[in-house]
Amino acid sequence: MSDLRKQLASRSAAVEKARKALADRQKDLELKTQHLEIKLSSKIEEDIKKARRKSTQAGDDLMRCVDLYNQSQSKWFEEMVTSSLELERLEVERVEMIRQHLCQYTTLRHETDMFNQSTIEPVDKLLRSVDPARDRELWVREHKTGELRPVDMDI
Repeated sequence: MSDLRKQLASRSAAVEKARKALADRQKDLELKTQHLEIKLSSKIEEDIKKARRKSTQAGDDLMRCVDLYNQSQSKWFEEMVTSSLELERLEVERVEMIRQHLCQYTTLRHETDMFNQSTIEPVDKLLRSVDPARDRELWVREHKTGELRPVDMDI
């Protein structure tokens, strides 16, 4: 997930760089076109053709960078969902295993220590109230996970 996050960040930076390059090429083309209007010459016309090619190339580069970003974002999202579901499943298993072990312990304590029943009863009550789904929901709310998500880019 860390590698995918880094890849997503670098793709986002590449998109911004390509946008800037396209803006620069378009400004250059605009200046050369204005210069042609003032003074006609074959050299300026050739410069305009070059500027148009560079501007078109910069536009193509931007499109490619946006496509790569969107592919990375999609892959990141798929992996994030898959990983989150697997981690959630493992966490449910972990909590249930701990709860079962503690229940076994309190049951054994009930059976072996009849004089201290009052000390075990609060633990039993707490164990019966364990709700992993509620705990996960509370944790997500407190830590505000999932609020910011990468989205597809448009040009």
